[in-house]
Formats: sequence, C-alpha cells, structure tokens
Amino acid sequence: MDFDELVTTRAGEATEAARDALKAGTTRLVAVGGDGTLNEVVNGYFDDAGLPINKAASIGLLSSGTGSDFRRSLGATSSFGSLPIGETRTRLIDAACAKFTDQDGASVSRVFINVASFGLGGDVSAQVNHWREHLPRWIGGRARFASAAVAALGRYENKSVSIRVDEREMNISSNLIVVANGRFAGGGMMLAPHAELDDGFLEVIVTDGATRWDVIKELPRIQRGAHLKNRKVTEMRAREVSINSQEPMAIDLDGEMVGFTPAELRVLPSVIRFMG
Repeated sequence: MDFDELVTTRAGEATEAARDALKAGTTRLVAVGGDGTLNEVVNGYFDDAGLPINKAASIGLLSSGTGSDFRRSLGATSSFGSLPIGETRTRLIDAACAKFTDQDGASVSRVFINVASFGLGGDVSAQVNHWREHLPRWIGGRARFASAAVAALGRYENKSVSIRVDEREMNISSNLIVVANGRFAGGGMMLAPHAELDDGFLEVIVTDGATRWDVIKELPRIQRGAHLKNRKVTEMRAREVSINSQEPMAIDLDGEMVGFTPAELRVLPSVIRFMG
C-alpha cells in the first residue's frame, strides 16, 4: 500500500496537513498518536466555514498517545496497530463545535470528537501537558493523569456557574462539568458512561456543590461510571450547551487545555466518516 507520511514538529501542524491533503484529493487520513493528535486531524477535516472538506473522506486512528481515550470510546480494546486500514468499512460519527476564550484572550472556535471538560478536567490536562517534556516515557498515561488529578485537586475550588442545556437553565456551584461525545477521558475514566458517538446528542455531566473530598471519594467509582449515583451529580443530554462562570474555568478538549469559559458547544451529527 502506498502512503505519504508526515511527522509533525509543532502544535497545529497536523490540522494544516490534514486540510491541505483533503483539498488535494486525499480520501484517507490516519492519525498516529494520542487524542490531541486526532483532535488536530479532526479539525483539519473541516474548512474555515466549519464544513467537511470532503464528506466521502475518512479518518482513522493508530493510537499511541498519553491518554488514548478515544479508542476506548470507540470500543477498541487494544491500542497501536488495531486499525483495518486495508478495509473500506466506515461509519459516520458525531463531533461537536466549541466556542470559547483561548489562553490569549481571543474568542475562538474548535471541533472536538471525544470529551470537553471544564474546571478540574482542564486543570488536570494543563498539568499533564506541562509534565510531557519532563517525565520519562515509561510512565503511562493512567499514572500521569492520576498524579495530575492529585495536584489539581490541591487547587480545587467551586465557582458560581450558569449553564444552559438546550432550553434548561441552571445556576450551580461547580468545578467539574463534562460535555461528552465519547465515554472515556483522563486516561481511562468513564466520565460519561451513556454517551454514544452516533446518536446526535452530547452527554452532559454536571456536579453541583461537590467538594474536593467528594471528588476524591468518587475517583474509584469514576473508573466504571458509577459516579452518576452520587446525588451531587446530574446527567443530561443535549444538542447545545452554554457555560458561563463568575471566574474563568479551564477547558479541556480531547486531552488538551485550550482556554477558558465562557463557552458554547453544539453537536455536529453524523459529520465525520471514521474507519473501522
């Protein structure tokens, strides 16, 4: 099989390369890496107007990153080398568009395919990314995320948040909100156990009044999605979500800390053709 290979050297390069390849007629793109690399390729799947460049083109994943959570959301039990590149079977899956304030204070828009998390999730991702160049590679993704969670919990503090989930509006005290297309994030945590990649909805998990100690106690149950039984946790489904907080909350998109609230999110149903 003939193929072209690009080894990226900087952030954002995979998005540019994917977009250029699709405009040149490429019909198959394979992201080799983690959730962040896949996110960049997914953003390159769309043009500047937010529309797919070629609806017939497909994206695949050879997962080899820190968290590799999207492969779990896909239902893959193994990581690197599990993609049937030679097959023509594809499926249409959802994605989501998020508008938020980036780290330079500018209003930006970005597509995500797996999970967006606000507050603690963004703080954890920022810590994991900070450690990326300092920790040895043999320290796995789950250990990195667990250690980053401990560090971020030391700064955990609820904020006054107004959230709209479709037509439902809520005022809550929170530092942990999840808007999910896929089920897993944070190195294998089943944050949104009922999320489906192709149902046309986003799964919204909201905590209200959860303390640092509440989160610590729930960590073992989050691994299997049992945290939804906690009375301080609410699960909803929506096509559109808006989040505004009295103090900015860090935002994680597909394993990367990208900016801060306020944020608006909407589902993009059946918009990406995915291999396998």
